[in-house]
Amino acid sequence: MRRDVVVTGLGAVTPIGATADDSWDALLAGKSGAGPITRFDPDEADCRSKIACEATLPEETPIGSDKVGRYAELGITAAGEAIADAGFDPNDPGWEAERVGTSVATSIGGLPEIEDTVGQRPSSKFTLTYLSNLTSSQISILFDAAGPNRAASTACAAGAHAVGDAMREIESGRADVMISGGAESILSPYGVRGFDAMRALSTRNDEPERASRPFDVDRDGFVIGEGGAALVLESREHALERGVEPIATVEGTARSADSMHPTRPPEDADGLIRCIERGLTDAAVAPTAVDHVNAHATSTPRGDEHEATALNQIFDSVPPVTGTKGLTGHTLGASGAIESVFTVKTLQEQTIPPTANYESPDPDCDVPVVDETRSATVDVALNIAAGFGGTNGVVVFGAAR
Repeated sequence: MRRDVVVTGLGAVTPIGATADDSWDALLAGKSGAGPITRFDPDEADCRSKIACEATLPEETPIGSDKVGRYAELGITAAGEAIADAGFDPNDPGWEAERVGTSVATSIGGLPEIEDTVGQRPSSKFTLTYLSNLTSSQISILFDAAGPNRAASTACAAGAHAVGDAMREIESGRADVMISGGAESILSPYGVRGFDAMRALSTRNDEPERASRPFDVDRDGFVIGEGGAALVLESREHALERGVEPIATVEGTARSADSMHPTRPPEDADGLIRCIERGLTDAAVAPTAVDHVNAHATSTPRGDEHEATALNQIFDSVPPVTGTKGLTGHTLGASGAIESVFTVKTLQEQTIPPTANYESPDPDCDVPVVDETRSATVDVALNIAAGFGGTNGVVVFGAAR
């Protein structure tokens, strides 16, 4: 018998806010996190794209980047916020460590830390600054979570996959609580130049705040970003036993492969269509019951068109669609987790956030894009993610009940 899974805590460190609430408020206000790259000199590194969405950590974090690397510090900080938001204290005698697990993703891990060490003799801590499971493992150590331990590394779908994996651990009874999410920081010469070489990044360097343009006909690529986000998932029974009301439900999840090409999605969007269909089936939700879609919407020409094709195949009437990367940039393996936080906030606040820079609709992306913050009745919302390798993921969230 499947157990009901609920969300009880949120945390985020994004390019538009140092907490989940700050990020949400900035999102509704249309505040962009884009600007010139400051983490290194993009001219010296010969980068075509010289802009990014850089995150600002709060003054105090649970652990410093000198011990774990920047990407892990972002994710660990978000996890600490989410745990507190859920009303947990890992030092409480009632904290059942073996029933608390972690599922925190990344796409690439500590690339800047690797670059910084090239040509030098690595220190004894070097390996512990770039491993892809570092965030998940350090969260388990710092917050005494001794249950299932996962670390999805499925490119830009990883954050959504991590949340979906956490749902399965609780649903099956292997855990009562899961700290889930994603973290990413590859703002380094190789990180940016690698996507540069693929012509994936926007080169609208003179107006960074207008560079990420999901579904807009003038989009020319994504703005690279960094960040971390966490959601505390819990069985409904466990949450109610400790007197905590859920802030949302996790109704279903799915993943699929395009099985075609490592970077180019199929024109018929078959893989993503199957993923969305399976996610809705898993949630026992009809397409007509979906009130909102938080789209992957990277602002790449082919990617946005591919996603629009899938949505139009699934829905007779596509529900309101938001692409939040217009403000946060593309945070790669963290994006599915950050957007899961935003999807939960949409359900919690009954408010749909805007898609920035949507000024000239693309006829090849014929979906109802939300370009201004609006109040709405949202009972079911769909978060979509996709990644290189042709991997897709969806998480279906519901309003608290």
